[in-house]
Amino acid sequence: MKPIKAVIFDMDGVLIDSEPVYLHHQYTHLKPSYPWITLESMYPLVGISGQEYMPFMAKLCRRTDDAAFRQEMDAMNAGCRVYYPDILRKEVRPLLHELKQMGLQVALASSSSRECIEQVLTQCGIRELFDCIVSGHEFTRSKPDPEIYRFTMDKLGRKPEECLIVEDSTYGVQAGTAAGGVVAALRDERFPFDQRAAQLHIDSLAELPALAACGGKRIRAAFFDVDGTLITVGEHRMPPSAAPALQALQRSGVQVFLCTGRHALEIEEENMLPGITVDGAVYMNGQLCELQGQIVRETPIPAGDLSALKQFLQKKNCSCIFLEKDRMYANCVNSRMEVEQAKIGTAVPAVRDISDLENRRIYQVIPFVNEEEEEELLRQMPHCRTKRWGDAVVDLMSRTGGKENGIRALCAAIGITPEETIAFGDAENDLEMLQLAGIGVAMGNALPQVRACADMVTDTVENDGIAHALQKLKLIG
Repeated sequence: MKPIKAVIFDMDGVLIDSEPVYLHHQYTHLKPSYPWITLESMYPLVGISGQEYMPFMAKLCRRTDDAAFRQEMDAMNAGCRVYYPDILRKEVRPLLHELKQMGLQVALASSSSRECIEQVLTQCGIRELFDCIVSGHEFTRSKPDPEIYRFTMDKLGRKPEECLIVEDSTYGVQAGTAAGGVVAALRDERFPFDQRAAQLHIDSLAELPALAACGGKRIRAAFFDVDGTLITVGEHRMPPSAAPALQALQRSGVQVFLCTGRHALEIEEENMLPGITVDGAVYMNGQLCELQGQIVRETPIPAGDLSALKQFLQKKNCSCIFLEKDRMYANCVNSRMEVEQAKIGTAVPAVRDISDLENRRIYQVIPFVNEEEEEELLRQMPHCRTKRWGDAVVDLMSRTGGKENGIRALCAAIGITPEETIAFGDAENDLEMLQLAGIGVAMGNALPQVRACADMVTDTVENDGIAHALQKLKLIG
C-alpha cells in the first residue's frame, strides 16, 4: 500500500456548491436577450477553463467574441453576489481539520482567479487550513491540462501517487488523472459530467479520510483469519472489541468474511466466534468458499492423490484428519495428533474407516507428519500442496486451493477486485492472502515473515489488534 500524504481539492462544485448558483445567475441574466438559451445548453460551463469561457459564451449567444461582448459578460459576472458560507458544503470544515490531524498536507488547485479563491476561503474561515493554494490563472494552459496539478504536487514536495485529488467536472477529473494522482470524483447527478477517468467515486467528502488512510483504496470486503487473528491460539479467547469492530465494519458497507484453515464445524461446535456474523467464508484454506450460505468455489483433492495418501498412512502408521463438507474424522489417533490438537485447543475428532477414501469428496486433510515425511508425501501427491502450522502437522490441500484463490473467487462473486479488500492474518498460510489483498494487515503476534510481507502491522489479538487497525484506517469510528 502506497501511503497518501496530501489531499488536493478543486474548489467550485467540490468545497462550495457554487455551480447551480452561477448557472442560475447567468441564465436569468441572458434569457431576456437570448431567448434560445436553455439551462441545459449552459451545462458545459461547469468546470470550463478561463480561456474557453468567452468563446463558448459567444457561440451560445450567437455573438462575436469582441470587446463589447466581453464587457457585457464581465458586467454580468460582476453582478453575481454570493455569500460563500451559505454554499460551503457542511462537511468541509470538520473534514479539513480531520485531514490535518491525520498529518496530511491539504492544498487547493482551482481554475478560479486568485481573488475569487481568497474571497471564498476567507469568508468561510478555512484559509489557514490549506498548506498550498494555486489558481489556474497562473498558468497558460487550464484543465484538462495537468499543469496546475503537477505544479501543486511540486510545491507540496509530493510524488503524484502520494496525492489524492478531489474533483467533480469532466476537465478536472481528466487533469488530475493526467497528473498521475489518485482521483476521487464527487458525484453530481445534476450535471452530465464524464467521471470515468477517476479511480474513485464518492457521494460525500466525508468519505475522504478513509480513502486517504487506506492509500487511495476503496475497501469493500474484509477477510479475517481465525486462530491468532480473531481469537488467541489454543485458548480461543476473542477480545471484547472484535465482534463490535466487525459489526461496525459491516454497517459501513464493507462485507466481512472469514478466511481460515478451519472447518465450519469446528468454529460452530466450539463456539469460537460468539457475536460475529459474516457474509461468507473461505474455509479449509480456500478449498470450500461460501457466500451467504451458497458454495461459490470448491476444490476437492483428486482421487489419485487420496489413494496415494491412504497407502502412505498405512505404511507410516500416521494419524490424519479428513475434512469433508459436513463432517470431520480421523483414521486413527496417536500422540502427535493429541499434542498438536492440544496446542490449538481443539479436540481430536472421531475415528472412521478410510478404506474407500478415494471415493469420497475430501477438501482438505491434516496429516501429522514431520518435514521429512511431508516431502515424501508430496512426491506421491503431485496435485497437492501443504501449509505447515505445527512441529508435526500440516494442512494438505489441492494445488488450486489456497486462501488467496478463495478470496479471488469471493471477490468475483460479489463483483469487486482483490485490490478493494483488506485481509488480516498471522501465520504462514496467510502470506499469499496478505500479499493479494489491497491492504494486508499482520497481527502483532504474527510470524516474522508474515509481518515482513504486510502493508501494516497492528497490535496482538489480546491487545485489540483488529479494532485498532480498522480505526487507524478510518474504516470504523
